[in-house]
Amino acid sequence: MNTQPLIKFSAFMTLLFAWVSHPANAQQGGGRGMPPEAQSQIHLLFEKHDSIRREVKLTDVGYTSLTESDDPEVAAAIKKHVGQMQQRLESGLSVRRWDPAFAEYCDNYSDIEHLFTLTNKGVRMTVKGRTAKAAKIAQNHAQVVSAFAAHGWSEHDKKHDPVKP
Repeated sequence: MNTQPLIKFSAFMTLLFAWVSHPANAQQGGGRGMPPEAQSQIHLLFEKHDSIRREVKLTDVGYTSLTESDDPEVAAAIKKHVGQMQQRLESGLSVRRWDPAFAEYCDNYSDIEHLFTLTNKGVRMTVKGRTAKAAKIAQNHAQVVSAFAAHGWSEHDKKHDPVKP
């Protein structure tokens, strides 16, 4: 499998498929809502969720995942979305603060390490929590993202439970 160079992030760029434009996020980050290009990528992923394959394996410290599509447009959107979310989160902006699982994820973002590789058809990720709590939060996030990929728009407006203490 041809892959682009491995890219390591000190914190998770994620929320693969997760960030969607929600009214509660319009003023997120001091009035800096999601750029239209990012929003269009996410909408495409929700609309074409049935062409996305996502495999997640939980580990003791986090998870590994492979998210791909045979549809070239969707594969490109997966890759682009990863970069867009990485930029957003690395810059200190948040996502889906109205959703408890995402608020928790953003609050613990610096305790989660991500390693990902762009594949021909999407993204392979290895995510590790730097603490036991961060590992559980990362695993919870992976399950929510999998629900987005599996159910598309019907999962869009749902709130997701945070990790139980």
